[in-house]
Amino acid sequence: MNCLEVLETAQGKEITGPCVLHRDIFPSVACTRLATASMDSTARIWDVETGKVLRELKTQAGNRCASFATGDKRIAVLTDQWGDQPCCIQIFDTESGEGPVMRIPMDVGVAKATRALWGPLNKKLLVSNESGGLLSYDAASGECLIERCDFEQEIPDFTFSQDLMTFIVASKDHTAMLYDTETLEPIRKYVSDRPINSAAISPLMDHVVIGGGQDASAVTTTAGRSGRFQALFYHKIFEHEIGSVQGHFGPINSLAFNPDGRSFTSGGEDGYVRVHHFDPEYFSLE
Repeated sequence: MNCLEVLETAQGKEITGPCVLHRDIFPSVACTRLATASMDSTARIWDVETGKVLRELKTQAGNRCASFATGDKRIAVLTDQWGDQPCCIQIFDTESGEGPVMRIPMDVGVAKATRALWGPLNKKLLVSNESGGLLSYDAASGECLIERCDFEQEIPDFTFSQDLMTFIVASKDHTAMLYDTETLEPIRKYVSDRPINSAAISPLMDHVVIGGGQDASAVTTTAGRSGRFQALFYHKIFEHEIGSVQGHFGPINSLAFNPDGRSFTSGGEDGYVRVHHFDPEYFSLE
């Protein structure tokens, strides 16, 4: 039986599960359910309180990403290429049905997709890929509406602002960019001195945070400071760096702000997830 075990610890709840490589986790808006994308050709929907599997969705290959649509009635699963079949987005009903209600295949020969998220009102699906490209698909017809490539290397991650009107893209080419969700036009660019694995937009301040660092394969020969594993803060409008937060001794792979904007969380290759609470002085920064 598939089960995420919920353990009470001194620090709070800890959830553990089977030894399966989960490439992505995505909570529902109310945080009562959790979607996971796994390399064992399944995506699962879990009950956060009990850790039990509510639904197991079978796919033909390993999955890179799973995301709930607004309202949590559907889930989009990004599935890797298998055989002569290209990467595709498979859309499942979260309450009923065995197979997907829709498949959106990526064009053959196009770089492998890395992430797929629902846009505002579930009208579009935004997709990133390993060649630095961004694509916008109509969620009803599967038609590719917009395709552009502004990065020289892979896009590991992108995340929306709280109102879904903009999103920020992290790239291995040492840059992150802020985009308009509707047009996919770039708005701002943030340049760093390291590969960027993740980025997030503050819901409270005009700030963005980006993180990454030296490739994990070389971490054992590099000190934490020279590996550039800090989380970097930039002014969202003026694009300049305003500060950094240390702590990890491996590349940062994931970043997220608390919905109230008063803290942020970072997950690193060093095996630690760190919750950072801002000092009062932070909120006086311009």
